[in-house]
Amino acid sequence: MQTKNSIYFKILITVFVFSSTFFIFNSCKDKKSTKLIIDIPKEESVDIKILRYEKVLMNIDANNIRNELKKYKNDYSLFLNGNLDDTLNILQLYNYISDPVLHEIYEDIVKKYPDLSSLEKELSSAFTYYKHYFPLKPTPKIYSYISYLDYENRIINVDTVMAIALDMYLGENYKMYPSVKIPKYISARLDSNYIAIDCMKSIAAKMTDFNSENKTLLDNILYLGKILYFTDAMMPEKAEELKIGYTKDQLEWCRKNEENIWAFFIKNNLLYNSDYFKIRQFFTEAPSTKGFKDAPPRFGEWIGWQIIKSYMNENKNAKIDELLKENDSQKILKISKYKPVKQ
Repeated sequence: MQTKNSIYFKILITVFVFSSTFFIFNSCKDKKSTKLIIDIPKEESVDIKILRYEKVLMNIDANNIRNELKKYKNDYSLFLNGNLDDTLNILQLYNYISDPVLHEIYEDIVKKYPDLSSLEKELSSAFTYYKHYFPLKPTPKIYSYISYLDYENRIINVDTVMAIALDMYLGENYKMYPSVKIPKYISARLDSNYIAIDCMKSIAAKMTDFNSENKTLLDNILYLGKILYFTDAMMPEKAEELKIGYTKDQLEWCRKNEENIWAFFIKNNLLYNSDYFKIRQFFTEAPSTKGFKDAPPRFGEWIGWQIIKSYMNENKNAKIDELLKENDSQKILKISKYKPVKQ
């Protein structure tokens, strides 16, 4: 497990070197289509303002870096946690901000995101729901930054701070993504539609604390289903295909083939199989799922989502924090009474 200091150090290396009231359930014939709607008083709303570290960094006087950064150290301590009196740190930072590639990325960021008001509004709504469900949890201080095309660190969530790598949300066809070998099936989700979703998923993942070692297919898909249900609760108006990162056609394929997928898992004794190499294709990133015509990737994740929805419908007194902590997959499946029907 990474310590707080090790994660801070990783961020610094990137920068310096490489850079409730009540529930209303709308249920149709398919109870899994439940949408969580909450009426929250306006005075309890959260107002998110994003601190733009990339603008600070790229607009400082390169000939006076040390003194310039010291002015921002308090507000941007997540990034400026190192010793600013260390000449080596200053030299590394000077080399970093002098990189022409970095400047090109920054210019592209400013063109696409001259301001972040739309994102701030979306995150304000999501964190208002978050505060409703988790009143004792602090709202994180949120920054934007340049990760230097580091896909793995597009969202950093540490303690009470969060950082968004805007260079990882420049659009599916951004010219520099191929240079760092980001495949198309991943870059398809690297745009503004997914920033707030990824932020909330990062919170859910941290709260769930899932260790995938020796876990069954059922364990894995329910873990992913919990994260998607969390986004349902925090962003109830967001389209389902965006939450899971599908096209509308891919989502429709899952809906039409839900019974067939479940029958395949049962027939082939896959639910309780913990052989990662046999089960990973059903929940890990890929262009598609091999062996299934026109199938989207990760359709096991979608099945896990449906099971969690059924579980929460059958267990109406369960709270979301209890759901995230429940590690008995068999218990969840049993209570859910999950049984897909042919479309």
